[in-house]
Amino acid sequence: MRAPIVLPFLSLLLSLPAVASDGAWTYDPAAPPTIVRDRPELGLGAQRLRFSGLPFQVDALGAAIVELKPGAAVPAALREQGQALGRSERTWRVAAAAGQDALSLCARWATDDAVASVTPDLLLPKRTSAVELDDPRLASQWYHDELGTMALWEVTLGRPETRVAVIDSGIDISHPDLAAGIADPYDAFDDDDDPSPNPGDFCDGGVGICDEHGTAVSGIIGARANNGVGVVGFCPECTLVPIRMLGEGNGALSADIKAFEHAIDANAAVINNSWGYAEPMPVPAALASVIHRAATETRGGLGAVVVFAAGNDDRELADNELEALEDVICVSATDRYGNPTAYTNRGDAVDLAAPSATMTTSVNGGYTETFGGTSAAAPVVSGVAGWILSATPELSAAEVRALFRSTVQPSPLVTPDADGHHPIYGYGNLNLDNLLAELYPPTEETGGCGCQSAPSPSLAWAALLLLPWLRRREQSAEQV
Repeated sequence: MRAPIVLPFLSLLLSLPAVASDGAWTYDPAAPPTIVRDRPELGLGAQRLRFSGLPFQVDALGAAIVELKPGAAVPAALREQGQALGRSERTWRVAAAAGQDALSLCARWATDDAVASVTPDLLLPKRTSAVELDDPRLASQWYHDELGTMALWEVTLGRPETRVAVIDSGIDISHPDLAAGIADPYDAFDDDDDPSPNPGDFCDGGVGICDEHGTAVSGIIGARANNGVGVVGFCPECTLVPIRMLGEGNGALSADIKAFEHAIDANAAVINNSWGYAEPMPVPAALASVIHRAATETRGGLGAVVVFAAGNDDRELADNELEALEDVICVSATDRYGNPTAYTNRGDAVDLAAPSATMTTSVNGGYTETFGGTSAAAPVVSGVAGWILSATPELSAAEVRALFRSTVQPSPLVTPDADGHHPIYGYGNLNLDNLLAELYPPTEETGGCGCQSAPSPSLAWAALLLLPWLRRREQSAEQV
């Protein structure tokens, strides 16, 4: 496993390693933290600091927290300049005056004989020790239990600023489990701003709303949490950008390109593609180009994580196909026990494997327990990618792709090649335990995820879900 990613700022509880004799952390004048830069937007004397030996940076307000020794008299200067944080007057906060900052205040008070410890007033975002959700169908989402998704949600449920584009068939943007998270909807197939399913589409001669594929994919990624209905997506507070590109009959290449152009214009952080061409073919150059732009231009040049399902044809993917692009994460499908599905495509293009998420949203405000294929695995990875970029928005798309690859768990069912790759599993099953440990390395205190003070993360986190697929490129193609 590669070295842990250094994060400019962690949006969760920071567990500082012990440097004081009693095991608690305190400012040490012999080894003070490094000033990364001033943070005037946080107030007078605020700074971003880097602590020696710690894999993160953290912001400090322009103030010091001064703890007095038991029985020590309060120094007159402390009483004059500081504010007692309780009736005991054992702990004080001293704010910076003009020309002072957090570290200069620490240096000033660290040498006082009455002082037991001094610490910058660090900004330490917190998390609760558990997440309680009121979504009644959550218990049916077996894949969350298998993967240990709750550990992700204890860090964050996502951020609305993180936008996940869903390029697919029609999407029910009025669904009660999706509507609150929808932004910038677009229909590239009909070139309008309503990507909702069309009556009669994919009804095999029947009537009504039958096209559930795009809605099912969207629910796996971003079904809302704590709204009293339905299911929960992997990034329930991420924003969904629904883009209908697949309809009855053949779709034009121009529509494919318009779909990605819209994702770029919407500043997508992740782009899920649970679709592919009905026949094996080299990727058109114009489409490859716009996908590369999406992977490198959005988010101020950090790019979008582009996820494609491997497909359900039980065949080998060629190196010149859409799924094999360097900018793409290609995902195959496993069942809930980690076995390869009978239909999933394979080959050098496959990056990793994930189980199909079967319980999700459906059309007409409903739900389905029978969604499947690689189409039901891709949005799992896309949802987790949205979670990653919610927790660590400074990562580039390339860094997220590398993170997925470095944290997979090789399948015990197969023997990979000399490079660690297998044609069905790619480099392995995505593993949330490994993912959290890489982003937030274990500390001496916890022995587990650095995002927790205790206990260490559950060892039940298994294969991360990968990316399914919709093949609706012509009227006769089968919907997965």
